[in-house]
Amino acid sequence: MNELISIALALSPSLGMACVAAGALGRVKRTAGARARIAAVAEATERLSARDEEALHTATVRLPAMAAGPRPVGEHCAGSLLHPNLVGTAFGEAQQVVLRQAPSLLSSVPQQAPSSSVPAAEGERAL
Repeated sequence: MNELISIALALSPSLGMACVAAGALGRVKRTAGARARIAAVAEATERLSARDEEALHTATVRLPAMAAGPRPVGEHCAGSLLHPNLVGTAFGEAQQVVLRQAPSLLSSVPQQAPSSSVPAAEGERAL
């Protein structure tokens, strides 16, 4: 029995150190995992912001410029994306398709005021 106690006391410091090391390693792994999740969320947020800015720029700048200016003559008028990191993504490809198809759609639309605005103006005079 005395020998078992001696063995237990002899192993105790190494067992204690092993427990401390395991706890420290677990904390390091949890911290690394948390950092990786934070980085992934930041990257996803950055990608979403780039998409939002690209869509807003297309809707408020590019398409109105295509509609207001001289009619574009071909696909070369599409230009490049505002955010180069979107090139090759599904969203970037969709933006490019919209910009390539817009000139043909705009050329098929007659350059006149929408017919819905004329009756509204006549209706205002009648009042």
